[in-house]
Amino acid sequence: MRVIMRHRLQMSLWTMIFIGAASMSTIAADARTTIRLTKSHQNSSKQITSPGNTTFYVDSVAGHDSNPGTSRNRSWKTIARANDMVFRTGDRLLFAGGQRFPGTIRFTKMDGGSSDRPVVVTSFGSGRATVEAGTESGFMITDCEWIVLQNLDFAGCGRKNGSNGSGISVLRTRNVKIDGTDVSGFRLAGLWMGGDQNTVVSRVLAHDNGYAGIASDSGSGDVPRARNLTIRDCITDNNPGDPKNLDNHSGNGIVVGGVDGALIEYCEASNNGWDMPRDGNGPVGIWAWNSDRVVIQHCISHHNKSPGADGGGFDFDGGVTNSVIQYNLAYENMGCGYLLCQYGGAAPWRKNIVRYNISFNDGSKNFQSGIGLWLGDKGISDAQVYNNTIVNGEHAVSTLGDIPGMVYRNNLFIGGGELLVGDLSHSRFENNAYWSTGSGPFARHGDKVHLTLADWVKATSQETIEGKRVALVQDPEIVLPAGGGELPTDPRALVKMRFFRLRAGSPCAAAGMTVPGIGERDLFDGRVRTDGPPTVGAFELQTGR
Repeated sequence: MRVIMRHRLQMSLWTMIFIGAASMSTIAADARTTIRLTKSHQNSSKQITSPGNTTFYVDSVAGHDSNPGTSRNRSWKTIARANDMVFRTGDRLLFAGGQRFPGTIRFTKMDGGSSDRPVVVTSFGSGRATVEAGTESGFMITDCEWIVLQNLDFAGCGRKNGSNGSGISVLRTRNVKIDGTDVSGFRLAGLWMGGDQNTVVSRVLAHDNGYAGIASDSGSGDVPRARNLTIRDCITDNNPGDPKNLDNHSGNGIVVGGVDGALIEYCEASNNGWDMPRDGNGPVGIWAWNSDRVVIQHCISHHNKSPGADGGGFDFDGGVTNSVIQYNLAYENMGCGYLLCQYGGAAPWRKNIVRYNISFNDGSKNFQSGIGLWLGDKGISDAQVYNNTIVNGEHAVSTLGDIPGMVYRNNLFIGGGELLVGDLSHSRFENNAYWSTGSGPFARHGDKVHLTLADWVKATSQETIEGKRVALVQDPEIVLPAGGGELPTDPRALVKMRFFRLRAGSPCAAAGMTVPGIGERDLFDGRVRTDGPPTVGAFELQTGR
């Protein structure tokens, strides 16, 4: 999937770097166990069909499986009894809050509701019920439509204690909603999706799982590409890695692949990936691969890790097209804040946008930069990278391979080492601001070293328009935190963050250039100037702010 460099070894990139290439089929391999488990129960006999519009109760203390289940005082006792029922339009399956229910809930193609009367699975009474799945998955929803799961938790026996499933498995479904659930202790994903359409996921806390907190792996075998996926207000924390996956990455926060149309917003990914059991291509906090029209916005990805490569904040990986990363904060990740790359054998990667994002102290182990690029195969080109603020102890941009058609405009680059590292011959830089906090050279590509911005401009003709230099080299007068501990973890608090704002009189004000389709708002929800040059960086300096 990706390649990562150690600090200042660029001169021998292609001879000493280890490469972790991944194809669509190998990326999805971690989830195939989930698919197999789902298939093994697709033909489970459903003995009774509900008339519809009926509420069924399950109470592990007061219930009995000989009851009809249609009232609280005549409830069922077990998940196994609920699995005997075919649930139809308007049905509700309720589990007693505060109780724990061993087993796996299984919905097949016979179960399902309608747009105005979906089948609802939730808790009743005080608190949430918990499904204890043991070594299996917690809820398998296969070939269904119009299902709502809300306020019900799922617990596996632990990623290293025999779990072989995912908390919730959504396979080839239509119009499924999942809201308000805690999912933990599964070797694969907390929530796994594949081949689904119009799935909406909200307020999911996925933690202490293996492969990922939330994952969508589609477009391989009998799992078609997914369409119209929404992931909102979710937290993926401390998903360390899959102990049985020795061939590919694991320990991701949120990862989507094989999706046409996805929105990931107001999500947090933190402290994932630290126990991936291999040395090679690694996990990322929030990322996409082999997908079209993905928007990742208003998210925070921080303190993600990897024993091998990667371990960064955000990533558009191989085969991503027509997609946008915007209004996000990455900080203190082992890998770079924002990775753009192409793995071997991937579909074309092109026409993507990275704008109004912040990276702070990312790349502590891999890339040592806020923005990282890797050309692992042909077919990657054409991205607009503008109005980002990058603050790094080493590099602002680091590339492994000369990727054509990359355009950088209106970015604020602050670094302690070389601000730019690698071959950027076929990239274009215009109207960016650079500020070095160290004493080293400005840019480096192998043995080629440019001591100052002026040297680099003269040698490359970058940062010039009609022969005039357009780069800014001056203290940006920006408010910076002392460390990541001062930064928010709640994505809804991003717009109120006091850091990374420019002080009045900053030279970055009105120093940018108009970019087609630049957007109306900055990361802090301030209006972007359209009647003249905008501000450089992720903060639009305005009177009174």
